[in-house]
Order: sequence, then structure tokens, then C-alpha cells
Amino acid sequence: MTQTVHGVILNAEDSGDYDQRLTVYSREYGKFKAKVAGVKKTVSKLRGLSRPFSESKLHVFLHGTARAGVNDPGKLIGGETQDCHPGLSRDFNRLVQANMFCETLDALTKTFYPNEKEYDLLVGTLKGLESSGRPDLVRMRATLILLKILGYSLRHHPVWKSMPEPDRALMIRLGAWDGTESAFTEEETRILGGLTKSYLLLYLPMPLKSEIFMRKMEAAAR
Repeated sequence: MTQTVHGVILNAEDSGDYDQRLTVYSREYGKFKAKVAGVKKTVSKLRGLSRPFSESKLHVFLHGTARAGVNDPGKLIGGETQDCHPGLSRDFNRLVQANMFCETLDALTKTFYPNEKEYDLLVGTLKGLESSGRPDLVRMRATLILLKILGYSLRHHPVWKSMPEPDRALMIRLGAWDGTESAFTEEETRILGGLTKSYLLLYLPMPLKSEIFMRKMEAAAR
């Protein structure tokens, strides 16, 4: 059946010489896989729709039932791009932060389980990552909000009670952060990064590929 959905491309992987396999998070169906044929050809009209982080109105053909799963992907057949977030691809740090959040969302969500709060968070986070002077803080805050939506609120976890008071106060400040660039020092940002990473690792099935890549880049630069 052919459906029109509002979706964001979380990831695009090559499949053969000209095709790609997309991971889409949609408002209507949640996360699902979709093949896109011939997209790597220069004449393809679907190239803009398959770019990671692009937000579009997508026309997809879903095989069988919506819960067919990741092993029975749909097919992208058309659509209209609404926001391709060009600022993310022009800045390496913004690109990495966007990759990390999209990979986190992909790892923690199941196929065909829609959640409008998750979709709105994804769209808002990509816009914030593109415009904010502190994309790292945007990604950290969004990660904590995502965990809360999924039922993994930090305040209800034993880790919160064992956390030193200064660290708890710092996390509360991040939760109430209004996007002001000078709200946190570099040292506070470093601490927040460690705290967010430690809590996220309690729920991730495996480390983020984007974070492993960053560690390799940092090691190579030393």
C-alpha cells in the first residue's frame, strides 16, 4: 500500500551500485526502513529526499502490514522536501552531533512504533543543531529528553541519587537551558558530556558508531 508520511531520514546506506537503504523516522508510523532505487544516478529525482537529516513529505510503498518489520522494508517512490538542514553538512561539529542524536534515536526505538513527541523532538533538535552556537549542548539536552519520553527519566534512576549534588545541579540547569551560548563554561560542558554519556550507555545496546569515529579522530590528531 502507498502511504504519504512526514518523515526525517536518520541514516542512508548504499545498497549496490545505485540504490540506497534508508532509515526513516515518520510522524505517522515511527521508524521504518525504505529502499530507494537508482538514487545515486545523477538523473534521479529522489536524491534530495534521501539525504540524512532531511525532513520531507514522503510517498512510500509499505509491503504487507505496517508491522512487517525491518526485514521487509518499504520503497520510497517520491515526495517533497520541506527542510534539508544545509547548515548541518557545512559544519563538522554540527554534523557529528546530528549523527549522534539520530543514531541514538535509531538505537533506542522500535520499528513501526509511532510517537509524536519523539518526532517533534527530532525535528526541533535538528533545527537547534543547525542554528545554535552550542550544538553539543543541544544534543545532550535532547538526549536526556528522549530518554525521559522513553520512560528512562534520570530522576527515577538510582544513578540520580548517587550523583554528587554539583552534578545534579548541573543536569537540572541543562534541562532548563534556554539556548543561551554563555550559560555553561567549557569545564561544565565537559562534565555534562560525561554524565550524559554514562547515563545513555545504560540503555544503548552498543556504543554509538559516531562516537567511536570521533574518538579515533581525536586520537589521530594527537
